Amino acid sequence: MSGHTDMVLVNEDGIRIDGRTADEHRPIKIEAGVLSNADGSAYVEIGKNKVLAAVYGPRECHPRHLQDPTKAIVQCKYNMQAFSVSNRKRPGPDRRSIEIS
Repeated sequence: MSGHTDMVLVNEDGIRIDGRTADEHRPIKIEAGVLSNADGSAYVEIGKNKVLAAVYGPRECHPRHLQDPTKAIVQCKYNMQAFSVSNRKRPGPDRRSIEIS
């Protein structure tokens, strides 16, 4: 990938770039029910990574000919903020976001 530099993630003393040793984990924070308009939601922080997830449904299937009581259609959308990567990215979903979804 372009724009990446060779970065030392662990120094000679076994200390990671964020100050943790090999046997230390990143701080974790989890909250459920954070979005009032969603049927289910959660906020998760692991170190500096932050995730907000929401579930809406179940909902009526449209068009009706796709309805099947033995199956479900699940739609997933993934968005990554432009400031979360070192390379400037264009607005809207990119190939990586579409693949993750």
